[in-house]
Order: sequence, then structure tokens, then C-alpha cells
Amino acid sequence: MRQTIMMGASALALAFAAAPALAQTAEPQTEPGATTLDEVVVTARRTEENIQKVPVAVTAFSQEGLRQRGIETGTDLQNFTPSLSVVGNTNRNQENYTIRGIGGIGSLGTGGGPGVVAYFAEVPSTASGPGLLFDLQSIQVLKGPQGTLFGRNTTGGAVLLDPVKPGFAPDGYIEATVGDLERRSARAAVTLPLSETLSLRLAGQFDKREGFVTDVNTGKDYNDRNNFSLRAGLLFQPNDRISSYTAVNYVDIDENGPGTVLLAVNPAGPAAALLNPLLAAQQARGNDRIALSADTKNVSRTLLALNNTTFRLNDSVTLKNVVSYTRTRADFGSDGDASVLVINDLNGAIPGRWNVDNETWTEELQARIELGRLTFQTGLFYSDTSTVTPLTFVQRANLGAVSLVQDSAHANDRSKAVYGQFTYAITDTLTANAGYRYTWDEFGGDISIYIPQLGNACGTNPGFAFPNCSRAFDGESDGDTWQIGLDWQATPDTLIYGVSRHGYKSGGINPSVLLVSATSPLFRVRPETVTDGEIGLKHDWSSSGIKARTNLSAFYMKYEDIQRSDYALIGGFNTQLITNAAEATVKGFEFEGVIQPIAPLTLTATYSYNDATYDKYIDGLGVDRSGFPFQYVPKNKYSLDAKLYLPVPSTIGDVSLRASYAWQDDQQVASDLQPFGVIPAYGLLNVRVDWEHIAGSDVALSLYGTNVTDEEYRVTSNATYNTTGLVGAAYGDPRQYGVTLRYSW
Repeated sequence: MRQTIMMGASALALAFAAAPALAQTAEPQTEPGATTLDEVVVTARRTEENIQKVPVAVTAFSQEGLRQRGIETGTDLQNFTPSLSVVGNTNRNQENYTIRGIGGIGSLGTGGGPGVVAYFAEVPSTASGPGLLFDLQSIQVLKGPQGTLFGRNTTGGAVLLDPVKPGFAPDGYIEATVGDLERRSARAAVTLPLSETLSLRLAGQFDKREGFVTDVNTGKDYNDRNNFSLRAGLLFQPNDRISSYTAVNYVDIDENGPGTVLLAVNPAGPAAALLNPLLAAQQARGNDRIALSADTKNVSRTLLALNNTTFRLNDSVTLKNVVSYTRTRADFGSDGDASVLVINDLNGAIPGRWNVDNETWTEELQARIELGRLTFQTGLFYSDTSTVTPLTFVQRANLGAVSLVQDSAHANDRSKAVYGQFTYAITDTLTANAGYRYTWDEFGGDISIYIPQLGNACGTNPGFAFPNCSRAFDGESDGDTWQIGLDWQATPDTLIYGVSRHGYKSGGINPSVLLVSATSPLFRVRPETVTDGEIGLKHDWSSSGIKARTNLSAFYMKYEDIQRSDYALIGGFNTQLITNAAEATVKGFEFEGVIQPIAPLTLTATYSYNDATYDKYIDGLGVDRSGFPFQYVPKNKYSLDAKLYLPVPSTIGDVSLRASYAWQDDQQVASDLQPFGVIPAYGLLNVRVDWEHIAGSDVALSLYGTNVTDEEYRVTSNATYNTTGLVGAAYGDPRQYGVTLRYSW
């Protein structure tokens, strides 16, 4: 029973983790022979601005930059973005963003949530993984605490996904890709002006590929791709004062799940005698052939509908309303022990049900007021997430012992906030800004869990019974977010800025604690906060015909009551839960630069240094982890990118060569010192050839290679050497080549 409670606690994450608790250099749109760096427009402050004039660290990628870099997932995005990591568990499609060491891998309880929020068309999105990163106008990564200008409050930052909106001229594209691992994918979009005031854009994509890990017993392939997405966007502009954008996005994923490889066994672990022969067999086979017992899968359906309406009352006042509805359903299974033994197998939901079935409503009303040197933006935000149908899971029997079944669980989360920020031009070159937000959060739910082998007895502490194996819970939290900054436009091409911010993330609840105790103080999780300081420089320069862009930022953060996944001994049971680490310091700097030494050649480089270490942290088992580094935060990270246009006649078209290399340092994945608790450093080399405007047409042909050195690298692992006595790991994609044919109009 003791092991059952511990395993069941981890499985509870499936029910609640999906509730909302996804640099300033962009791809220059350089044509052959050009020697200028284009102006990059971003919306980091909820208005369109040149990225070089925005006093905050932002990394932006244009539509063309995303396509030519092959950015199709969050994992691709992290390779080119300083201080960004995309992590999670061995479910490759459940991507969680971490910026400057702050993020979150989900919570076993309600409340809390991620430290970094992804937005789609200005709507905070609960979706992650493939299906959203197509037909995008841009992706923008904002760094540091957010919340005084828009949306949800965060402690780490935000990722803005801006879809291509309909225009009033017909355009579109269609492209198809074939590649290794039997990859077959296609994307298409078309803009259809319906009248002088109404225009429709339709877009869709599908991506299918075999997995690169195979089960030697069943022949099932893991780490495959099988997803499709549909999107419709309608733009209504009756005049120059009103603009209303309505969009519907649907994502369907039906994949086999992760191919977790058994990496290590603790000789002193509870099942070492059984696992050691399996580890030897796994090492003999290699990492592309495994043997599992669980019905691993990753199935999800996500529907997002939104409306974003802007009304310019006059030259000084603009109102905006953003409303959205999201329905998320998911069923995923995993083999936590990465073997044919049934030790920690999660077979997904009860047949015909879902692990996750939530709906989220958001409403945000904004006002922007411009009065000469003063600009003020204020707003109200509301979010409500609730369970549509009961959340379920089936945890298979532990080495012939007992199974756990959660036949019913519910969760709800409500957040309300008021915010405002002003910007005042003290002089023509010196500007001050300050903002404030206050957020109120409420959360609650219930759990019902039982053991079939014991006559459907409650899956809890035997001495702690409750009616119908069901427990209800609720909680609330509130806190403030603020920002104050000063920026100086030293020259038309040089911006120097400084800013200090304070971020708040909601507290929460540990439902797993209710299974073993009614009085433990660890049932509730305190809010986490961060206070930072950042200075930055953005500079465009030229010399002897050479154009370049250099952006630098340095930051220092004090991080308190950090929410971390941990274990604690409660009522005699080793229980997995979320606790509050005492405090930490995070410091670092970032560099992004672009240079065009000659007209046809563009060189881009990025670098980030992140030192994220606990100042004081006594974990739930009483172990002192002070001085220990954060999980999934590489200290050093860089990327190099070179694009060269070849000197071919214009009648042939435009031919370019591209090579990109992304490297990141070792990453701590275990929350304590243990063998295999670190992912080794690795680097990935991608190459690409683009032949555009073939013979003067609108046809383009691209040849690509990813991970061309065939680097074998780990992307995540369940570092449980000291608890369950084993370590399973997931590996990144092997070398792949492919070709894409595209027609645009």
C-alpha cells in the first residue's frame, strides 16, 4: 500500500496539471544584394513597435524566419532563443516553457500553474506541443515577470504566438514535405476577401511520421508524429476605427507516446534483482529498441475559439476586448519504469473517458489612452477553468500487488485581476514607465480513488477512511505584480534601459495529501514571487557598408517560496507533492547579434548565461539542498546561424544555403544528488538549401537536414534513482533529411 500511495500521487498530476494552473533579434528579411536590416515589429507592450525601441528583452521570429529555421515545435524554438528551455516529462508533446530558470512542470494540485504562459492571438493558451506553430505571423518570447500590461500574471515570462490574419487581397500557399522515417506532411492557407470590410483566412496542416524507437515485442513505434490542425480566421473592418478578429483553431493528436529507455537501476532499489537483467538486455539492444509493458499513448483534442475586437474612440482613446473559449481533452499513458515489468505503468484513462477534460473561458477588457507625452493602458482580466467530465486514470498493478483507479475527479480554477501601466516621455529621449496589477485566485475540486483488487477499497492511508473514497478541497490566493523602468534613446540607433519587476504566481493545493492526512500543513502551497532587475542595450550600427545589430541584457532575480515537485513523509507514507522551496538567486546575461559583412551573407549569433541556484532549501524529507542548481536550466547556451545567397542569374531564381548550430550545457534533471541526475551537454547541426522563385515563378523547393551529425542526446528523464530505484530517459530526434515543395500566390 505504501508504494501504491506514492505511485498514485504522481498519477494524480494527470488530472490537474493541464488546468491553467507554452532578444531582440529577428530574422532579417534580406533579399539578394540587400545591405540593410529590416525593421522588426513586435507587440510586447500590446501595441505595434520596432523591436529596437522596446525597453524589454524580447526574441522575435518572423513567418519566414520560422519556416527557414524549421521551427515547428517549442523544442525547436528553444534552440534559437537565449534563456529559453522547453521541458516537461517523457510526454514529448506536453511542452512547458522555462525562461531564465523560471517556469514550471505542472502541479499535482490546483492553483499554481506555469511560470511562463503561451498566448495565441492574445489569448492565454492551455494547449502545448504541435498544432499551433503553423501559419504564424511571428513568435515573440518576452523575458521576466509579466502582468501589468495584459493577460495572466507570470513570474518567468510569456510566449506570444501571432497567427497570420486575413488581409483584403487574395493570397495563400500550399506546401508538402517528405522525409526520413516515412515523414509525410502538408500545410496550406488561403485568404478569401468576402467584401470590402470582411475577409476570411483558412489554414490547415497535418504531420505524420514513424517513430524512431521500436518495441521489440509488439513492433509498436514510439516518438512518432500523427497530428493535424485546422484554423479559420475572420476579419471584420467596417471602418478605420473598428477591427474585429474571430478565430477557431482545432488540434487533433493521436500518437503512440514516448519511447522511454531504461537507463539505470539502483542496486539497492526495491526491484533491482528483477530490473538488472532487463537493463543488461536494454544496453545490448541500443536506445532505438526497447521493451515496455504499458499502453503508452498521447491522444488529445483541443478546440480554441476567440474574438479580439478593437474600437478606436478617438485619436486618444482605444478600447479592446478579448474573449475566448478552450476545450481540452487528453488521454495519455506511459511506462514509468521503462521495462516489461509492471512497476509504474499508467495506462491512461478509463476506456471511453479522459485523463483531462477541461474548458476555459477568458475575458479581458483593455483601454489605451494617449495624451501627448503620457500613455496609459489599463484592463480587467478574468479566467475560469472547470472540469467538463470526470477526470480518470488507471494505474496498473505494482509487481502483482494492487492497482489504482481514479474514476472521478474534478478541478476548477478562477482568476480575476485589474492592472495598469503608464509611460511618460520626460524628454524627447528619456522615458519612464511604471505598472501595477493585483490578482485574486480561487481553486478547488474533488478526488475519488480506489483499489479493485481489495474490493474497491479506498486508495488511501488504511487508517484514514472517508465516504465513497471521495475528498473535496478548495483554496484561494492573491498577490501583486509591479514594474518600474527608465529608458534612454541615446541615439536614433541606440536604446539603453533599466527595469525592475515583481511577479506573483498563485498558491495551490496538493490533493495527494488528502489521501493520507487531514491535517498536514503541506496540503496547501504558498504563492511564489520573484523580484528582478534588468539592464539592456539595443544598438544598430554600420561601418564601411557592413550592417549589424547588437543587443545585450543582464538580469538579477530574487526568487522566493518557489513551487517545486518533491516528496514528503506524511502519515508514514512517502508522498509526492508540490512544496515551497525557501529562496533562490538567479542571475545571468544574454547576447543576440546579426551582421551582414557582405550583401549576400547574414550571420546570426545568440548566447545566454544563467546561474540559477537555491540560496536556502530544505526539502520535504528534511534534506538540505541549499546551493543546488535548478532543474532544466543549462548554464551556458548558444546558437550560430549563417545564410548565404548564391550568385546565380535572376532568371533561375534565388538560391540560398543555410547552416545552424545550437549548443546547450549540462542540465540538472534530478532535484537532489543522484547518479544519472544530469543530462549531458549536446549540440545540434541543421543545414538547408532554399531555391525560391524557381525560373521566376512562385514555386520554391527546399532541402533540409536536421541533426546531421546524428548526435544521440537525452532531452529528459524521470530521475528517480533514489526513490523508485531506476531511471528512464527520452532521447531527441536522430538525423533526418527531407524535401519541401511550396507554391505561393
